[in-house]
Amino acid sequence: MQLLVTSGDVIKAMVGKVFYGWWIVYCGSAIMAVSAGINFYGFSAFFVPLAQDFGWKRSVLSGVFSLSRLEGGILGPVEGLLIDKFGPRRMMLLGVPLMGIGFLFFSRVDSLFSLYLIYIFLITLGSSLGTFSPVGAAVANWFIRKRSLALGITQAGVAVGGAVFLPVLGWLISAYGWRTAAVVAGLVILGIGLPITLVMRHKPEQYGLLPDGASAHQARGVAGDSLDEVSLTAWQSLRTRALWFLGFSLTLRSLVTTGLTIHFVAMMVDRDFSLTVASSLLGSVALLSIVGRLGMAWLGDYLDKRYLLAGSLGLMALSMLAMGLAESQWLVGAILVVYAVAYGGAIVLPIALQAEYFGRGSFAAIRGLLSSLQTPGMLVGPIFAGFVYDVTESYFVAFMGFAVAGLLGALLLLGVKKPGDRNPVSVPLMS
Repeated sequence: MQLLVTSGDVIKAMVGKVFYGWWIVYCGSAIMAVSAGINFYGFSAFFVPLAQDFGWKRSVLSGVFSLSRLEGGILGPVEGLLIDKFGPRRMMLLGVPLMGIGFLFFSRVDSLFSLYLIYIFLITLGSSLGTFSPVGAAVANWFIRKRSLALGITQAGVAVGGAVFLPVLGWLISAYGWRTAAVVAGLVILGIGLPITLVMRHKPEQYGLLPDGASAHQARGVAGDSLDEVSLTAWQSLRTRALWFLGFSLTLRSLVTTGLTIHFVAMMVDRDFSLTVASSLLGSVALLSIVGRLGMAWLGDYLDKRYLLAGSLGLMALSMLAMGLAESQWLVGAILVVYAVAYGGAIVLPIALQAEYFGRGSFAAIRGLLSSLQTPGMLVGPIFAGFVYDVTESYFVAFMGFAVAGLLGALLLLGVKKPGDRNPVSVPLMS
């Protein structure tokens, strides 16, 4: 007799008393830690040695990161459609190897052109296909009532990655050079990322389960326990005011976060911190942001996410204003604590807000649209800060610009209203 074991059987065997969606959350958090710690935060550690070795201006070098965000903005909707159609795991099996191989090629960079080519078309494309977009889509599909908390745990991986990998990268670069550090980074991505992709799954309904842990059989026995969830297509979302107001708010948030993150280590080095200490300080900011990522995410399951997000952006604006005026190192450290908590909330809440306002059906595609809308901020932030420094040899004006952007982003959220219930779907849930 032939014994056939399906993927669904394996998942059901793994569930036991633990909903499989939580395995997706934990593994998603791990791959987010690797990607964010090595790529997003890690680029700031490579920033100074690249500028020193090749003599590139900071505004020019910032353009590498900014143009990589442009790639994400252009291809984001397409990537989202592919994730919605083929599922997160298949896209991750393509993206993770691209990112890992990209860092191996990055170690051989010998010109600005090769840096742009490798970072944009291998590292950034791989990160987009293999980490942030598919993981967010998977988690959003496996949870509804506990979605905000689940996304918060996943996004906490980003902070852990910055705290763990960034100081290690700073030490590797100081001890062995940036080329060796890039090789190690590529091997770590491949070694950790590939096994994690095998755990990811698209939707619980494909395996006889329902969001938040209810099985189809159990749900049928619970009368009247259901949740009507709005479900908008990408095209329908484009015709709502909520998408545009949220998108432009994210543009301003991204201007602040990417501009500060890319230049942070350089800013601290200018204030007489060593490269290792500056990298560790940025890593500590990432670690402290866990308070905001988890705390705001937890509150988001009970309070209006829109106002929580506006408050986070307002705190970011105030911290940027204070950072530009602060002179002592201890005061800078205190300001960074406030910024880190607000930053954590501003990162995780938009994802949960999107899922609440537009539903699960086209989550990745709509997230791709929002990524396109926020791309200008990612482009302008790092280049603006680099240009300000090249002209004035100070980041003061950049900090003032970041403060204004954060405040405007908070005000825009007041115009975000939940779209009408187009195509509502009834999802049975367990209490």
